[in-house]
Amino acid sequence: SKDEDEVEDTEVLAQKRAVRSRLLTLRDHVPELVKNESAAAILILNKATDYIHSLQAEEQKLLLEKENLQARQQQLLKETEHMETG
Repeated sequence: SKDEDEVEDTEVLAQKRAVRSRLLTLRDHVPELVKNESAAAILILNKATDYIHSLQAEEQKLLLEKENLQARQQQLLKETEHMETG
């Protein structure tokens, strides 16, 4: 019926608005796209994926650096103990 079609159309439009709103929110969290007001959905998704991968790589680098610093700290603590008791 016509009423059912109108309700369905309204729901589809609401879903499209919700998706677009979420895409714009995502765009605003990707540094490369912050000022790109007209970015297409596929560009937003691709750049967001690239940004996530770069953040993951940075996280791995920082975790390795943290492990190295913790190992160095333990080494220095042992040296300090040895100096105090020696």
